[in-house]
Amino acid sequence: MADTLSDIISAHAPLKIISLRPENLAALDFRIMKVFPAFNIIETGLRNGDIGSNTTVVETSSGTMALGLAIVCMHLGLKLHIFGDQAIEPPLRRTMEDLGAEVHLIDATSSDANVQVLRKQALLDFIDRTAASWSRQYDNLGNRLSYARPAEEAIRRLGKIDVMVATVGSGGSSCGLAHYCRAFFPEMKLVGIDTFGSVLFGHSAGRRDLRGLGNSILPGNLCHEAFDEVHWLGANEAYQAAHRLHRETSLKRGPTSGAAYLVAKWYAERFPRSKVLAVFPDDSNRYEHNVYDPAWLHEHSYRAELAAIEPILVRHPLCAKGGWCRFDWSRRSLIGVMGSPGFVH
Repeated sequence: MADTLSDIISAHAPLKIISLRPENLAALDFRIMKVFPAFNIIETGLRNGDIGSNTTVVETSSGTMALGLAIVCMHLGLKLHIFGDQAIEPPLRRTMEDLGAEVHLIDATSSDANVQVLRKQALLDFIDRTAASWSRQYDNLGNRLSYARPAEEAIRRLGKIDVMVATVGSGGSSCGLAHYCRAFFPEMKLVGIDTFGSVLFGHSAGRRDLRGLGNSILPGNLCHEAFDEVHWLGANEAYQAAHRLHRETSLKRGPTSGAAYLVAKWYAERFPRSKVLAVFPDDSNRYEHNVYDPAWLHEHSYRAELAAIEPILVRHPLCAKGGWCRFDWSRRSLIGVMGSPGFVH
């Protein structure tokens, strides 16, 4: 099993620590980040008997977790059913199907506020009819625990890390990396990035044009007390940031990596004595036909001159509306923040 893990990670999720400008900024760069939690969850299930050689694995995902599971299940000879939405583009669907996965797309647009709830219900309906095993990326602790190896590599290469900037979806990578790094650097600041219309940090579920981060379901792997600060970015800000990352570093990555770069660079420029690490979770393969297509950007009115270039500091999460906002979370619980006395929305 250990050899299989090494082979899968070497092929699909090599770890790279990249120094950027300014000099105090670096990136933890993944190709397919979710191979780490996918393997850890499946390997644990096989070890404890929850998953057998004939088990069908199911998950709700329209992104890299789906692809990570497809890769792992193909290597281990397991059947896989993915319940996603229209955010799974035809090339990604073909890739997963070529690896043996069955992909089910629910009848909803990718930006519908309740899209993840609908995906989950379709998955539960399937489980009721079968003996499938749900990998539960949102609540399975194996998601968070899988980031020990990337954290160890980052510390080995960089030494002390003062600020980590990570996008937040399931909470696995941001909270997992922070947990291991803080074993060595307890004062390390964790900055999370969410998007508008996501429920992760106090907003109501709504339309989310920016995918790859945010959530319409509150995941169990999200530990709010881990975060020192939270930023919210709109789709245009993340898309333009991905282009900026490419222009300034030659790294062509997805908009979630762009978002991490934008916020991390802002920190690095303002705190030059702090070592800032940005987590880049995705490459550009899924975005050539939209984020990197000038005609598509023009058609949807995503323009550089309309993107916020500085964050607005807000006094409460519900004050964060559009563009780029930030809030001092101060390692508090969700109830502790949202129930702040004296706030009138």
